[in-house]
Amino acid sequence: MRILASFSRRIPVSRIAAFFSHKHLAVFCVLLVACLFVAGPSALGAPNTNRSAPKAPSTPAVIKLGAFSYTDARAWFERNGYKTVAGGDGRTLVLKGPGGTLQFEADSREATIHGLRVFLGEAAAAARGSIFVPTVDLQRFLMPMVRPTRLKSVPLRTIVLDPGHGGNDTGTRNLARKLNEKEFTLDVARRLEKLLGQDRWRVLMTRKDDRFVELPERAEFANRAKADLFVSIHFNAVANNPGVRGTETYVLTPQFMRSTSSAKTTPDDGTAQPGNEHDAWSAVLGYHMHRELLTELKTEDRGYKRARFAVLRLVDCPAVLVEAGYLSNDTEAQQIGTAAYRARIAQALYSAIVAYDAARVAAGR
Repeated sequence: MRILASFSRRIPVSRIAAFFSHKHLAVFCVLLVACLFVAGPSALGAPNTNRSAPKAPSTPAVIKLGAFSYTDARAWFERNGYKTVAGGDGRTLVLKGPGGTLQFEADSREATIHGLRVFLGEAAAAARGSIFVPTVDLQRFLMPMVRPTRLKSVPLRTIVLDPGHGGNDTGTRNLARKLNEKEFTLDVARRLEKLLGQDRWRVLMTRKDDRFVELPERAEFANRAKADLFVSIHFNAVANNPGVRGTETYVLTPQFMRSTSSAKTTPDDGTAQPGNEHDAWSAVLGYHMHRELLTELKTEDRGYKRARFAVLRLVDCPAVLVEAGYLSNDTEAQQIGTAAYRARIAQALYSAIVAYDAARVAAGR
């Protein structure tokens, strides 16, 4: 357009008019249209639609590896607000997002989710230049932890606390210090009951004194009460290795997956359990339980795991089983033996339930 303006200044208007009156007019119009076509819409003040739009994250690929379906973890998490910060070697994938850092290693069942040590049902796999994870793990375990707002909200009115062991079942023990698991699980449950009672929830306990309750009866008690949440409280021990210490958290193993302690799959893995109806929200509950216990107690992270314990299998609501420490470790046993430390355990469990409730409410908006 500047060229045309300069042209008009150097040549008199009368000459231009004469020019347009002759046969050259058609040629000039053709040339003018050609110039505008080359310049594009921006020459006329219109937006340039030829500029490339931002590339949308790719749809996660799904492949079959052995008997299991696997999903591209990089693509899935990038579509959900995470950014890949390492993964060029095809063996390691590290992503960062609003909740923290995720890390997956090829041929490993262990992953890191927002700083927590988490165990998958099957090992992650390297494929197509990315890391793939079992689709069941992604849908029923990982996604609920990082994006609980994508879940359908559930009610939270009745909470059942399950103090492990009791009566003739002492649970784990520290003989040197004369410490019994059954006493501490009941004490922590009572403290947690008081904390929860300050809120709007109805709180029940599978046992309120030193008596033995069969495992199926504990689940039946919760089901009769129409529990919306089930928390089983325990303390751990390991034979012949007093150095082991820390915190473990368990939720029910999803159908078709093997439990964390299982070296290989079995036919029983394919059996659906009543508790599997609540896998997603159990994953959210376990995530908050494990995080709050580690934050409050500063213990070693023994892992967020899956198991088919009876109380997790049979209860018809989101459920978790926590192993708050090792009585076989003398230092940790000494801590567990103090009322102040058990109060901190109860506080951590309370904070986890509050965080779970917040996630539940957010999912309903």
